[in-house]
Parts: sequence; C-alpha cells; structure tokens
Amino acid sequence: MSVIYVDTSVFLRACLVDATGHDASWKLLTATSKHLVSSELLWLEADRTAIRLVHENPTLTELPDQVANALKRIDMIPLTRDIINSARRLPQVIKSLDAVHIASAESLGAVLDYVATSDKTMIAVLQARGVTTRLPV
Repeated sequence: MSVIYVDTSVFLRACLVDATGHDASWKLLTATSKHLVSSELLWLEADRTAIRLVHENPTLTELPDQVANALKRIDMIPLTRDIINSARRLPQVIKSLDAVHIASAESLGAVLDYVATSDKTMIAVLQARGVTTRLPV
C-alpha cells in the first residue's frame, strides 16, 4: 500500500469537486489502495477554509460536512515540538504552514512514497530535499 502525504491544496481541491470522481484529487482521497497521511495542521486549515468559503458563497453549505468526512480518510501526524523545530530549521524560504507540512512529511522517513501537492514552492523545496512529489493522478 502506498503511503502518501496529502497537503492542504490537494485536500481542499478534492473537497470542492463533486463526488463523481472526475478530478484527480478526488480520486486520490477515495482510493482504497492508498494510505493517506497529513499533519494535524490540515484539520485547522481545512475547517477554517470551509467556513470562509461558505461565508463567501452560501451555496457551498455542504462543504464543511464534505471536509469532515474526507478528513476521516487521513491519518494525522501530531504537531509535536520536534515537527515544529524541524519546520523552523528548514533553510529554504517557505511559508510557515508549508514548512510544517514539509517537516511532517519528512518525519515519515522511508515509508513515505510521495507528497501530493500542487504548491509550486513546496514542490521545489521538497525536491531540493530529496522528497518525491506528485500532482494527484
């Protein structure tokens, strides 16, 4: 079984498409052959984004429930002091929350197959650090 770290950009994109599976991000979240993991940070980012999007577009009233259901599919890496310290020490220029995702993904070590992200800066930093990245396919 593949172990895939899912960042917030991929997760939210999957939650925003319909459940027909036409989007590669949605297929990633619903595949039973994949073990999905992310940082506990994903809970915060996903919930806050869902609340903001519903406020901006009331037709998205189902989004918070979609987010909650999709989060059940992902095993969470705790936000520990070690993860935070690893994120602080990244030498590359990257946003703080992205650094937490990178440190969390790297904490998986050799069991990690790849990081699913569409964030270009994260892709560049992860690849520079020898971590495989992929867009959902």
